[in-house]
Amino acid sequence: MLNALPALIGLTLGLFLSPHVEAMGWFSDEPALRQTELTPAELKQLSIQSGWSNDDPGLMMFEVKNQLSGPIFCTGANFEFKDGKKRSQTFDPKLYIPSKSVRRTAIRGIEKKDVKSFGFSCLCMKASADGPCENAFK
Repeated sequence: MLNALPALIGLTLGLFLSPHVEAMGWFSDEPALRQTELTPAELKQLSIQSGWSNDDPGLMMFEVKNQLSGPIFCTGANFEFKDGKKRSQTFDPKLYIPSKSVRRTAIRGIEKKDVKSFGFSCLCMKASADGPCENAFK
């Protein structure tokens, strides 16, 4: 019973404080940020370099540099293969890239000899669909 006391106190405080925290958002003049797919122009502002591991020909590696005004997160990559087939591969975990930063990730099961082209699926938080990417944690 003594071990459950801190959890009970935390839950009680959370119940009492949560309406006050939510109420602050009701009085804000700032528009709500929404998760929005990057436009083709925004995707061009990402520097995406790719290559394969020398040790594993089925491991495709990526380095992504975010030049946008706010952080982004990439959910996966889309591949088109030389035989005409297409495949989408999700990143697990999602690839979070702060503004003006670089992150690396890799996907297994993609061999260099088979790939014709690839593209990334990335999102950011925006106040409007045509606005800039913004940091939701400011």
